[in-house]
Amino acid sequence: MHKFLIDVKFQKIFFQMLKKYSFLILFFLPSIGHSQSLNEQFLESLPDEIRTDLINATSGNELNEMAQTKDYKSFDSKIEKTLENLNGIERFGDEFFKNSPSTFMPINDPAANSGYILDVDDLLLIQLLGDRSEQYEYRIDRSGNISIRDVGFIKVAGLTLADANKLINSTLGEFFVETEAVLALKEVRDINVLVTGYVEKPGFYILSGYSNIFHAIINSGGISENGSFRNINLFRNGQLLKKIDLYRAFIYGETLLDISLRSGDSIVVEPSNNLVPIIGAVNREAIYEFKEGETVSELISYAGGFSSISNPKMQFSLIREDTDSFKVITSEINNDIQLKQNDKIFVKFKEYLRDNYFLSEEEEFINIPVKVNGAVKYPGEYYIRQDQKLSELITQFGGFKDDAYIYGAALFNDKAKSLEEEYNKRLYNDALKSLASIGSLKTIDNVGILSDLLEEFKKISATGRVITEFSSEKIEINPSLDYRLSPGDEIFVPYKKEIIYVFGEVLNPGTHIFHEDIKINEYIDKSGGLNDYADTASIIIVYPNGSSEKVRLRKFSNNNVNLLSGSVIYIPRDLQRVNGIEIGSVMAPIISSLAISLASLNSISNN
Repeated sequence: MHKFLIDVKFQKIFFQMLKKYSFLILFFLPSIGHSQSLNEQFLESLPDEIRTDLINATSGNELNEMAQTKDYKSFDSKIEKTLENLNGIERFGDEFFKNSPSTFMPINDPAANSGYILDVDDLLLIQLLGDRSEQYEYRIDRSGNISIRDVGFIKVAGLTLADANKLINSTLGEFFVETEAVLALKEVRDINVLVTGYVEKPGFYILSGYSNIFHAIINSGGISENGSFRNINLFRNGQLLKKIDLYRAFIYGETLLDISLRSGDSIVVEPSNNLVPIIGAVNREAIYEFKEGETVSELISYAGGFSSISNPKMQFSLIREDTDSFKVITSEINNDIQLKQNDKIFVKFKEYLRDNYFLSEEEEFINIPVKVNGAVKYPGEYYIRQDQKLSELITQFGGFKDDAYIYGAALFNDKAKSLEEEYNKRLYNDALKSLASIGSLKTIDNVGILSDLLEEFKKISATGRVITEFSSEKIEINPSLDYRLSPGDEIFVPYKKEIIYVFGEVLNPGTHIFHEDIKINEYIDKSGGLNDYADTASIIIVYPNGSSEKVRLRKFSNNNVNLLSGSVIYIPRDLQRVNGIEIGSVMAPIISSLAISLASLNSISNN
């Protein structure tokens, strides 16, 4: 259950307590001095916790020091300009070069496959079968030849093992009858390759003849932080032989074994600035490199495509630098937007588990999300920018569902909650002093109700609800209504229910079907009517948005108050005096606070 929701059992008890103790209203009573003594019998009649608090209050001890409000440390971490540090995600491809070179380097194993390309210094074993049954070893010389006795030179360098076998058999057929040669590789040559550019340890490397591009780069320590995985040049004899894109191997499994290295080859890794982080509902979050002309959809495919928790519309947010600021382009995947440097992509979740917006270097990152629940299209947690407004967040969570009750939407703020707690402490302290004034008169008549009320008041937790406007249309007309969000804010949007609540001094408090033509007195009649203790001059209406109004119920009037679905009608008990002393006006805000808290929590818990 959402943490805003009040426990149903406690809620019912709370309703009963409010009804029972609602007679305490209005008028201020001056504070009682510390020197006044309290009736012992009076003290014994109080609940233990209230008695302790009262003794402390009258002995000069403050019950609760006013909490020092401190600025909310909203922005405590920065997005580094270096993309590798972004949210802890790594550049795609780095993991391929993290292991030690020996793990991947080929060994000098003569059991080469038939596609192995022969070159200078390879040692061949030739077995003759037939009229001549002999075995010879031949090392390919610098000219690329082997010299077979009684036959002469045969050029095999540059041929695959299979093709060299065919050539040798064809040549032997001109000299020998019914003699066949079986060719094998006995010893693999070493090659000398230059690896340079943006690698960790550029230089010349002696490698096995089996080696390919991967082995050469691994031996050089891998591609450096600013190097490219997608623009690698292979030079042979001073000419560009091939441009290599390692993503073809990383993503599509192309092994690149057709690119056989030879002595004298040069491998040059170019730099790359085209890096784009992609996070959210993709199968592989990482920082990816793009080529000119590539699109968002291609980058998402590099990231393994959409995950099972992506939003049904397959939407993404593209954050792109626009002059001195950043702009957000939200689109669907069929819009193939070409990528640019410094782009950042967030693929939206089905329920928006998070929405990390990326900021410019000058802005600060807010690492405490705003939580959104209830009748919205994409509930979840959202990371906001500094000074971000509510209207923008409404767009981010996709707006409201068709049956959402926007007027009843509630926003809860930590700072407002802290101030509310401080206010409640002050009310409680003043109420204790009012209670002490009764005890100092050596009377215990009718104080049980007051002490029980204070006990219940202590149980109520501050909500920190902020009354604000959720209607995008009204905000557009009057931008000053657009609430500036704070880290940790929580939003709950209830579903529309045509109901109204009646509590307090009526015979049958509870819930009724709402109809806009029904007046206050009619709802009261539906609740069994007022009892003998009702205060018709101090009825409290709490509206769905959290605002409240005090109204007077008149006998010969239409009582035309603009009630709304989800409103609470609360009828307090008529003003009483305790042994001739008026209950302090501090009790009025206590009753009001209880009623408003009741209305807010009841509205949320019933949706």
